[in-house]
Amino acid sequence: MGLGSRSAAPGLTLLLAGCAALAGPLSFLAPGLGRQPARLRAGSGGAPASAAQGAVQAERPGAGCLAAGAGVLCLAAVGLAAARRSAARPAAVRRAEADDAYGASHTSFYTDAVAKDKYDSIEEVMEKSLKDPKLQGMVKELLAACVKITEALRVNLVTVNDSSNTFGDTQLTVDVIADDLLWDLAKSSQLVCEASSEEEPEIVKTNPDGQYVLCWDPLDGSSIVDNNWAVGTIVGVWDKSTGLLGATGRDQVMSLVALYGPRTTVFMTMDDGVYEFTLGPGNQWICSREKIEIKKDCKIFAPANMRAAQEVDGYAKLIDHYMTNRYTLRYSGGLVPDVCQQFTKTQGVFTNPTSKASPAKLRLAFEAAPFGRLVEMAGGKTSDGVSGQSVLDVKIEAVDQRTALAIGSANEVDRFNETVLQKTPA
Repeated sequence: MGLGSRSAAPGLTLLLAGCAALAGPLSFLAPGLGRQPARLRAGSGGAPASAAQGAVQAERPGAGCLAAGAGVLCLAAVGLAAARRSAARPAAVRRAEADDAYGASHTSFYTDAVAKDKYDSIEEVMEKSLKDPKLQGMVKELLAACVKITEALRVNLVTVNDSSNTFGDTQLTVDVIADDLLWDLAKSSQLVCEASSEEEPEIVKTNPDGQYVLCWDPLDGSSIVDNNWAVGTIVGVWDKSTGLLGATGRDQVMSLVALYGPRTTVFMTMDDGVYEFTLGPGNQWICSREKIEIKKDCKIFAPANMRAAQEVDGYAKLIDHYMTNRYTLRYSGGLVPDVCQQFTKTQGVFTNPTSKASPAKLRLAFEAAPFGRLVEMAGGKTSDGVSGQSVLDVKIEAVDQRTALAIGSANEVDRFNETVLQKTPA
């Protein structure tokens, strides 16, 4: 088919559709169209109709044909004109019209997950995707602690505790409960040789025969937990051969993040990718997502530390890009839900640059490195917010070391590096 034929196809389609649509309305003009000539109908009382009546009746099909033909020709002209106008409109205009037509729901990114007949258990997944038996044991212990934290959040009110942490931050009762549960694990486990908590950023020796060093943020999102918003636990696991100080996030043997919301879900790295597990009936864990892949492009953004945009022109420019290009804002103020959406929506970017008046708050070992391993293993990218290199390559020189962070869809992290840091991707 030639180019001219292809361009006429939309008009031809409209023409055919119009013929079908007009078949009914035009039938009153041409009741005999497509049928045999009408017979003389009987007059009143069964007498034959007059010759004049018969002549009029016989002439109607021809008149109907002329009317129908005129209608079809008009419709053809309209259809071809509409096709030309449609082709002439820029694609951007058509996309904007589609967005307006759908309204807010068009940018809500509802799930497309379809229910399965069977979900694998955590044991079934580890058997094929986590070969190290010691790591399997570590996972089981960490998941058991997440179950206890889930139960504690369900029954304890959010109130201020009498004590504060080493930074002078006021602690909440749920912070302390979650931290105590993880310390109970670390001190009783035969697998943990050293541990450190964000609430107490010092390395504590536990079992000298253990294999792993644990670093955790017991309850990320303390400032929003009283709103009953989603919060979470972040855990990084290093081998004792590297320890923590002097190592990097890339030296982790696994990382795990638990999200406590309407459901409790856990995202963790395994030998062959990132998996999501959901806490089901009887406190049994089932695999709800496997081998998660984060897309290179995204339309979801979570801009943290927006105060920095008042000093960092590049950050103000980046946020303006998100708004101008109609990205969808999904930001709660909790690192765990704001980054975990990248696994469920398979896209997104979280940005947290710094400035003199708004310095870095995120801890490298407790927050950035564990999330960095998860996101990069799922195909995403990270930036340390200074040099533009991966946050997993930053050496951990202090337990409480802070960092800026951009994390998520690869092309958006590149955009952050270019716009905010003026760094061109390699």
